[in-house]
Amino acid sequence: MGDISSQALAKLIVKYLDIEKLIKDNPSVTKEMINSFPYEISKTKKGDEQIDTRPTLNAIHQREKREFSELIIHTDGASRGNPGKAGIGVAIYDKNYRLVEEVCRFIGESTNNVAEYHAMILAVQKAIAYNAKKVTFKTDSELLVRQLNGIYRVKSPGLLPLYKELSIFLNKIPAWEIQHVSREENLRADALANKGIDSQSDMR
Repeated sequence: MGDISSQALAKLIVKYLDIEKLIKDNPSVTKEMINSFPYEISKTKKGDEQIDTRPTLNAIHQREKREFSELIIHTDGASRGNPGKAGIGVAIYDKNYRLVEEVCRFIGESTNNVAEYHAMILAVQKAIAYNAKKVTFKTDSELLVRQLNGIYRVKSPGLLPLYKELSIFLNKIPAWEIQHVSREENLRADALANKGIDSQSDMR
């Protein structure tokens, strides 16, 4: 282990979630040490509480490797009242349709169309974070699909700023397409969007 004991390294891993910051703040720790750190001895004590650092180690390794060259992303926005309480949902899959991540958020009072745009913006941001080179977006919003494909012009004052913001993000993805799917084919994203609305009530 060099100049640092395994127990000391375990304590550092518990303290830090960001491996790069850990290495920067602690010159005696190298990336090789982290990668070779034995899981079977990755337990240390903090007072009388025993801490298992293995989940933290797994999270570090997982975060380092979570890049996908190709993604399929389902999005949906929902508004109860249109306008009304609104939520967005995003379900992210790899190219073999294995679930990578799902996200839901409450976005306040909004219309369905505005919620759809917010969901798409979140989806594109996620794709960029995963460093995806090719992305297929799927949504049951025909308006969103037609506007992004240039079939409809964006005239609504409420949508135009969102369209411009979305276009900037989309330019960061080398290859992408957006497809219209039926609601039945978009059930997971729909459920997430409604969960986003419900999460506002859960916070009270």
